Amino acid sequence: MPFFQATPSISIYYIDESPFSCHSPPKYTALLIPGITCDLHDWNWQVPFLLEKGFRVITPDPRGQGRSSAPLPSENITSYPGPDASPEQIDYYPQSTASDLLALLTSLDITSNVLIISHSLGTCAALQLAVHHPSLVCGVVLIDPLHCMPSSLCDQLFPSPEQATSAMRDMLGSGGEMYPSTVPGWHRAWITRRGMAQDPKITAAMVSAVWTDKDGLGRKEVSVEKHGGRKIKCPRLTVGNSEMWVATDAEEGMQGDKDEVVVITGVGHWLHQLKSEEFNDVLGKWLEKVGLVNEVAASTAGSQREVHGGEER
Repeated sequence: MPFFQATPSISIYYIDESPFSCHSPPKYTALLIPGITCDLHDWNWQVPFLLEKGFRVITPDPRGQGRSSAPLPSENITSYPGPDASPEQIDYYPQSTASDLLALLTSLDITSNVLIISHSLGTCAALQLAVHHPSLVCGVVLIDPLHCMPSSLCDQLFPSPEQATSAMRDMLGSGGEMYPSTVPGWHRAWITRRGMAQDPKITAAMVSAVWTDKDGLGRKEVSVEKHGGRKIKCPRLTVGNSEMWVATDAEEGMQGDKDEVVVITGVGHWLHQLKSEEFNDVLGKWLEKVGLVNEVAASTAGSQREVHGGEER
Protein backbone atom coordinates (compact mmCIF):
# COMPACT_ATOMS: atom_id res chain seq x y z
CA MET A 1 0.00 0.00 0.00
CA PRO A 2 1.48 3.39 -0.98
CA PHE A 3 2.45 5.87 1.70
CA PHE A 4 4.71 8.90 1.33
CA GLN A 5 6.54 10.40 4.31
CA ALA A 6 5.98 14.11 3.72
CA THR A 7 7.38 15.21 7.10
CA PRO A 8 8.60 13.30 10.18
CA SER A 9 5.03 13.45 11.54
CA ILE A 10 2.96 13.24 8.36
CA SER A 11 2.63 10.16 6.16
CA ILE A 12 0.42 10.63 3.11
CA TYR A 13 -1.62 7.70 1.80
CA TYR A 14 -2.25 7.79 -1.93
CA ILE A 15 -3.20 5.69 -4.94
CA ASP A 16 -1.32 6.10 -8.22
CA GLU A 17 -3.00 4.72 -11.36
CA SER A 18 -2.31 4.97 -15.05
CA PRO A 19 -4.13 3.96 -18.21
CA PHE A 20 -2.61 1.10 -20.15
CA SER A 21 1.10 1.84 -20.17
CA CYS A 22 3.74 -0.87 -20.30
CA HIS A 23 6.88 1.26 -20.36
CA SER A 24 6.41 4.50 -18.45
CA PRO A 25 3.69 6.61 -16.79
CA PRO A 26 1.75 9.03 -19.01
CA LYS A 27 3.04 12.54 -19.62
CA TYR A 28 -0.07 14.13 -18.06
CA THR A 29 -1.17 13.64 -14.45
CA ALA A 30 -4.44 14.43 -12.69
CA LEU A 31 -4.05 15.23 -8.99
CA LEU A 32 -7.38 15.02 -7.14
CA ILE A 33 -7.71 16.82 -3.78
CA PRO A 34 -10.83 16.15 -1.65
CA GLY A 35 -12.61 18.45 0.79
CA ILE A 36 -12.63 18.57 4.59
CA THR A 37 -13.19 15.25 6.44
CA CYS A 38 -13.23 13.52 3.04
CA ASP A 39 -10.81 11.07 1.43
CA LEU A 40 -9.59 9.75 -1.90
CA HIS A 41 -12.77 7.73 -2.42
CA ASP A 42 -14.63 10.98 -3.10
CA TRP A 43 -13.19 10.72 -6.61
CA ASN A 44 -14.42 7.21 -7.47
CA TRP A 45 -16.83 8.85 -9.93
CA GLN A 46 -14.03 10.67 -11.77
CA VAL A 47 -11.06 8.26 -11.69
CA PRO A 48 -12.34 5.88 -14.43
CA PHE A 49 -13.29 8.87 -16.58
CA LEU A 50 -9.82 10.41 -16.28
CA LEU A 51 -8.07 7.10 -16.92
CA GLU A 52 -10.12 6.68 -20.08
CA LYS A 53 -8.97 10.15 -21.14
CA GLY A 54 -5.36 9.02 -20.78
CA PHE A 55 -4.33 10.69 -17.52
CA ARG A 56 -2.17 9.23 -14.83
CA VAL A 57 -4.32 9.73 -11.72
CA ILE A 58 -2.96 10.48 -8.24
CA THR A 59 -5.55 10.45 -5.44
CA PRO A 60 -4.11 11.33 -2.02
CA ASP A 61 -5.66 11.53 1.42
CA PRO A 62 -4.52 14.97 2.66
CA ARG A 63 -2.92 15.24 6.08
CA GLY A 64 -5.46 14.57 8.83
CA GLN A 65 -7.86 12.77 6.48
CA GLY A 66 -8.54 9.21 5.39
CA ARG A 67 -5.60 6.89 5.99
CA SER A 68 -2.97 9.63 6.15
CA SER A 69 -1.38 10.63 9.44
CA ALA A 70 -3.61 12.67 11.72
CA PRO A 71 -1.57 13.97 14.68
CA LEU A 72 -3.30 16.54 16.84
CA PRO A 73 -2.48 20.13 15.88
CA SER A 74 0.07 22.00 17.94
CA GLU A 75 -1.47 24.41 20.43
CA ASN A 76 -1.86 28.13 19.90
CA ILE A 77 -1.40 28.17 16.12
CA THR A 78 -3.46 31.10 14.83
CA SER A 79 -1.64 31.79 11.56
CA TYR A 80 0.19 29.80 8.90
CA PRO A 81 3.59 28.86 10.42
CA GLY A 82 5.32 29.03 7.05
CA PRO A 83 7.41 26.53 5.10
CA ASP A 84 10.43 26.94 7.39
CA ALA A 85 8.58 26.09 10.61
CA SER A 86 9.85 23.26 12.78
CA PRO A 87 8.69 19.87 11.45
CA GLU A 88 7.64 19.07 15.01
CA GLN A 89 4.99 21.77 14.77
CA ILE A 90 1.72 20.35 13.41
CA ASP A 91 -0.72 22.56 11.54
CA TYR A 92 -3.64 21.97 9.18
CA TYR A 93 -3.32 24.97 6.88
CA PRO A 94 -3.95 24.32 3.17
CA GLN A 95 -0.52 25.78 2.45
CA SER A 96 0.97 22.83 4.36
CA THR A 97 -1.26 20.40 2.48
CA ALA A 98 0.01 21.92 -0.76
CA SER A 99 3.60 21.40 0.41
CA ASP A 100 2.85 17.76 1.22
CA LEU A 101 1.37 17.16 -2.21
CA LEU A 102 4.18 18.97 -4.00
CA ALA A 103 6.69 16.75 -2.19
CA LEU A 104 4.65 13.68 -3.14
CA LEU A 105 4.64 14.64 -6.81
CA THR A 106 8.36 15.38 -6.72
CA SER A 107 9.03 11.95 -5.20
CA LEU A 108 7.19 10.43 -8.17
CA ASP A 109 9.26 12.50 -10.65
CA ILE A 110 6.19 14.53 -11.64
CA THR A 111 7.35 18.09 -12.29
CA SER A 112 5.00 19.35 -15.02
CA ASN A 113 1.71 18.78 -16.88
CA VAL A 114 -0.42 18.34 -13.76
CA LEU A 115 -4.18 18.91 -13.91
CA ILE A 116 -5.45 19.60 -10.39
CA ILE A 117 -9.09 18.79 -9.63
CA SER A 118 -10.24 19.89 -6.19
CA HIS A 119 -13.33 20.15 -4.01
CA SER A 120 -14.25 22.51 -1.17
CA LEU A 121 -11.30 22.77 1.26
CA GLY A 122 -9.09 21.12 -1.36
CA THR A 123 -9.51 24.14 -3.64
CA CYS A 124 -7.34 26.24 -1.31
CA ALA A 125 -4.39 23.85 -1.71
CA ALA A 126 -5.06 23.62 -5.45
CA LEU A 127 -4.85 27.39 -5.90
CA GLN A 128 -1.73 27.53 -3.76
CA LEU A 129 -0.03 25.04 -6.07
CA ALA A 130 -1.27 26.74 -9.25
CA VAL A 131 -0.02 30.18 -8.21
CA HIS A 132 3.32 29.23 -6.70
CA HIS A 133 4.24 26.43 -9.10
CA PRO A 134 3.04 27.53 -12.56
CA SER A 135 5.48 25.24 -14.37
CA LEU A 136 3.90 22.26 -12.59
CA VAL A 137 0.20 22.94 -13.20
CA CYS A 138 -1.39 22.85 -16.67
CA GLY A 139 -4.98 23.34 -15.49
CA VAL A 140 -7.02 23.68 -12.31
CA VAL A 141 -10.61 22.62 -11.59
CA LEU A 142 -12.40 24.04 -8.55
CA ILE A 143 -15.65 22.49 -7.25
CA ASP A 144 -17.54 24.68 -4.76
CA PRO A 145 -14.41 26.70 -3.92
CA LEU A 146 -14.27 28.01 -0.36
CA HIS A 147 -13.28 31.51 -1.38
CA CYS A 148 -16.87 32.40 -2.20
CA MET A 149 -17.28 33.58 1.42
CA PRO A 150 -16.48 37.23 2.25
CA SER A 151 -14.58 38.01 5.44
CA SER A 152 -17.66 39.54 7.08
CA LEU A 153 -19.50 36.23 6.77
CA CYS A 154 -16.47 34.26 7.97
CA ASP A 155 -16.25 36.48 11.06
CA GLN A 156 -19.93 35.88 11.73
CA LEU A 157 -19.95 32.10 11.23
CA PHE A 158 -16.45 31.14 12.40
CA PRO A 159 -15.38 33.71 15.01
CA SER A 160 -13.07 31.36 16.94
CA PRO A 161 -11.44 27.93 16.60
CA GLU A 162 -13.63 26.69 19.45
CA GLN A 163 -16.78 27.49 17.46
CA ALA A 164 -15.45 26.43 14.07
CA THR A 165 -16.41 22.74 14.18
CA SER A 166 -19.96 23.26 15.43
CA ALA A 167 -20.49 26.06 12.92
CA MET A 168 -19.39 23.84 10.06
CA ARG A 169 -21.64 20.99 11.23
CA ASP A 170 -24.55 23.41 11.46
CA MET A 171 -23.79 24.52 7.90
CA LEU A 172 -23.83 20.95 6.62
CA GLY A 173 -26.86 19.96 8.65
CA SER A 174 -29.00 22.95 7.75
CA GLY A 175 -29.92 21.65 4.31
CA GLY A 176 -30.36 24.41 1.76
CA GLU A 177 -27.84 24.59 -1.05
CA MET A 178 -25.30 22.47 0.83
CA TYR A 179 -27.60 19.51 1.35
CA PRO A 180 -31.02 19.90 -0.34
CA SER A 181 -33.81 17.37 0.15
CA THR A 182 -32.92 15.79 -3.20
CA VAL A 183 -29.77 14.24 -1.68
CA PRO A 184 -30.28 10.52 -0.98
CA GLY A 185 -30.24 9.42 2.64
CA TRP A 186 -27.32 7.04 2.07
CA HIS A 187 -25.14 9.91 0.88
CA ARG A 188 -25.99 12.15 3.81
CA ALA A 189 -25.23 9.25 6.19
CA TRP A 190 -21.90 8.52 4.48
CA ILE A 191 -20.70 12.12 4.62
CA THR A 192 -21.94 12.64 8.20
CA ARG A 193 -20.50 9.41 9.62
CA ARG A 194 -17.16 9.94 7.92
CA GLY A 195 -16.98 13.44 9.34
CA MET A 196 -17.70 12.07 12.81
CA ALA A 197 -14.67 9.79 12.47
CA GLN A 198 -12.27 12.74 12.23
CA ASP A 199 -10.94 14.15 15.48
CA PRO A 200 -12.88 17.36 16.25
CA LYS A 201 -9.63 19.17 17.08
CA ILE A 202 -8.32 18.46 13.58
CA THR A 203 -11.58 19.55 11.98
CA ALA A 204 -11.50 22.76 14.03
CA ALA A 205 -7.90 23.41 12.99
CA MET A 206 -8.78 22.99 9.31
CA VAL A 207 -11.84 25.23 9.47
CA SER A 208 -10.17 27.96 11.51
CA ALA A 209 -7.12 27.91 9.18
CA VAL A 210 -9.22 28.96 6.19
CA TRP A 211 -12.08 30.94 7.73
CA THR A 212 -11.27 32.10 11.29
CA ASP A 213 -7.75 33.30 10.48
CA LYS A 214 -7.96 36.83 9.05
CA ASP A 215 -5.49 35.72 6.36
CA GLY A 216 -7.27 32.42 5.66
CA LEU A 217 -7.33 31.30 2.04
CA GLY A 218 -11.06 30.56 2.31
CA ARG A 219 -11.85 34.26 2.66
CA LYS A 220 -12.87 35.93 -0.59
CA GLU A 221 -10.77 39.05 -0.17
CA VAL A 222 -7.65 37.08 0.78
CA SER A 223 -8.01 34.64 -2.10
CA VAL A 224 -8.63 37.41 -4.64
CA GLU A 225 -5.46 39.15 -3.45
CA LYS A 226 -3.33 36.00 -3.51
CA HIS A 227 -4.90 34.00 -6.35
CA GLY A 228 -7.03 36.37 -8.42
CA GLY A 229 -6.48 38.18 -11.68
CA ARG A 230 -3.60 36.90 -13.75
CA LYS A 231 -1.75 35.23 -10.88
CA ILE A 232 -2.99 31.86 -12.16
CA LYS A 233 -1.35 31.26 -15.53
CA CYS A 234 -3.14 28.02 -16.43
CA PRO A 235 -6.76 27.52 -17.59
CA ARG A 236 -9.33 27.29 -14.81
CA LEU A 237 -12.73 25.58 -14.60
CA THR A 238 -14.95 26.50 -11.65
CA VAL A 239 -18.07 24.42 -10.97
CA GLY A 240 -20.51 25.28 -8.20
CA ASN A 241 -23.84 24.08 -6.87
CA SER A 242 -25.21 27.64 -7.01
CA GLU A 243 -24.28 31.09 -8.28
CA MET A 244 -23.02 31.96 -4.81
CA TRP A 245 -20.29 29.30 -4.90
CA VAL A 246 -18.86 30.50 -8.22
CA ALA A 247 -19.38 34.24 -7.71
CA THR A 248 -15.78 35.04 -6.74
CA ASP A 249 -14.33 33.40 -9.82
CA ALA A 250 -17.01 34.82 -12.10
CA GLU A 251 -16.39 38.35 -10.83
CA GLU A 252 -12.70 38.37 -10.03
CA GLY A 253 -10.80 35.39 -11.37
CA MET A 254 -11.75 34.70 -14.95
CA GLN A 255 -9.32 36.43 -17.27
CA GLY A 256 -8.73 34.18 -20.29
CA ASP A 257 -10.90 32.65 -22.99
CA LYS A 258 -10.04 29.17 -21.68
CA ASP A 259 -11.45 29.86 -18.21
CA GLU A 260 -15.01 28.78 -17.53
CA VAL A 261 -17.67 28.94 -14.80
CA VAL A 262 -20.49 26.37 -14.64
CA VAL A 263 -23.35 25.86 -12.16
CA ILE A 264 -24.84 22.40 -11.54
CA THR A 265 -27.86 22.71 -9.26
CA GLY A 266 -30.16 20.40 -7.35
CA VAL A 267 -27.83 18.05 -5.45
CA GLY A 268 -25.77 20.28 -3.19
CA HIS A 269 -22.10 20.32 -2.26
CA TRP A 270 -21.06 16.90 -3.60
CA LEU A 271 -22.34 17.55 -7.12
CA HIS A 272 -19.41 15.69 -8.73
CA GLN A 273 -20.74 12.52 -7.12
CA LEU A 274 -24.52 12.91 -7.24
CA LYS A 275 -24.51 14.35 -10.76
CA SER A 276 -21.29 12.68 -11.84
CA GLU A 277 -22.28 12.16 -15.48
CA GLU A 278 -23.18 15.83 -15.89
CA PHE A 279 -20.03 16.96 -14.09
CA ASN A 280 -17.80 14.61 -16.10
CA ASP A 281 -19.40 15.87 -19.30
CA VAL A 282 -18.64 19.48 -18.31
CA LEU A 283 -15.08 18.48 -17.41
CA GLY A 284 -14.57 16.58 -20.67
CA LYS A 285 -15.80 19.46 -22.82
CA TRP A 286 -13.57 21.90 -20.96
CA LEU A 287 -10.55 19.61 -21.39
CA GLU A 288 -11.26 19.60 -25.13
CA LYS A 289 -11.67 23.38 -25.12
CA VAL A 290 -8.28 23.97 -23.49
CA GLY A 291 -6.61 21.39 -25.72
CA LEU A 292 -5.65 18.91 -23.02
CA VAL A 293 -7.63 15.95 -24.36
CA ASN A 294 -5.75 15.79 -27.66
CA GLU A 295 -2.38 16.29 -25.96
CA VAL A 296 -3.08 13.61 -23.36
CA ALA A 297 -4.38 11.15 -25.95
CA ALA A 298 -1.29 11.63 -28.08
CA SER A 299 1.04 11.10 -25.13
CA THR A 300 -0.62 7.81 -24.12
CA ALA A 301 -1.23 6.25 -27.54
CA GLY A 302 -0.50 2.54 -27.63
CA SER A 303 -0.24 2.15 -23.87
CA GLN A 304 -1.67 -0.42 -21.51
CA ARG A 305 -2.91 0.03 -17.96
CA GLU A 306 -0.78 -0.45 -14.89
CA VAL A 307 -0.78 0.72 -11.27
CA HIS A 308 2.28 2.52 -9.88
CA GLY A 309 2.94 3.86 -6.42
CA GLY A 310 5.24 4.20 -3.48
CA GLU A 311 5.96 1.64 -0.82
CA GLU A 312 4.30 1.41 2.53
CA ARG A 313 6.41 3.15 5.12
